[in-house]
Amino acid sequence: MALTNTTTAAGGLGRTIGDAVIAFNHTNVMFPLVTVQQCAKGSNHVNFSDWTKLTSGNVTAATQATTTTAVAITTTARTATVSEHVIASTVSDLVLMGSNDDIVGQAGTALGNAVAAKLDDDLVELGKGFSQTEAAAGTALALSHVFGSMRQLRSASAPFPYSLVLSPKQVWGSKGIISLLHDDAVTGSNAKPMSLMGAKGEEAMSTGFVGSIAGFNVYWSDQIDEDVGSGGDAAGFAMSKGGIGLGVGAEGLFRVAQERDEMLRAVNYVATGFWGEIEVKDAFGVYVLTDVS
Repeated sequence: MALTNTTTAAGGLGRTIGDAVIAFNHTNVMFPLVTVQQCAKGSNHVNFSDWTKLTSGNVTAATQATTTTAVAITTTARTATVSEHVIASTVSDLVLMGSNDDIVGQAGTALGNAVAAKLDDDLVELGKGFSQTEAAAGTALALSHVFGSMRQLRSASAPFPYSLVLSPKQVWGSKGIISLLHDDAVTGSNAKPMSLMGAKGEEAMSTGFVGSIAGFNVYWSDQIDEDVGSGGDAAGFAMSKGGIGLGVGAEGLFRVAQERDEMLRAVNYVATGFWGEIEVKDAFGVYVLTDVS
């Protein structure tokens, strides 16, 4: 058992539960972008329905008063099984009594951040599983890949809104989306004035980010793998909300508890996340693997 004592908390580590919940809310990226369903009481799994698309080919011209052939409406159940995701910390009384820092509050923030990061990590990993792709290993991100993702989602009749979820390097790196919106190249020994790609280039220069582009809301997560297969490629993706499902525990997504341990003269803090994730509709996502090395 790892004990937070006067050695490990030498730099400093009432509000653990509240601070953990606040930290969880502030750092979570993926939860609002996916389809979320809560387990029924007494169950630890959620079923999401993957509907087979009906097309114009299923519609036939008919003659008055003739029988029309019925078409089967097909769905496939995608099951998310909820499991526990746990992090715990034991803080000794001597640390609590002797530190000038808010040990209790800081412990809550640390626990909340860790569980939120794990939730994001589990969900962004599913982005690698989308069979539709744009770009490839060793290929730098281009605007054509963003529009290509839009094309594929529209072709699948995926409902809006659409999200483009990228790694930090896919946003701010030298081969990232920000670099596509401005040009400050040097010709010979003379630098030319920076040119910007319209309003989006101005947004990137003034805020350091673009909230939307090409019909996508843009998000980033530092849980996205930026060295896929040790090749220096980042595993971004584009998706409609129905592409991924998140099953939440019957009593909620997140819980923080504390208990007194007199034998240790310490307090145990335990944060637990209750969720299970599943790809629901493969055609509602596009894997955007790009070079960020």
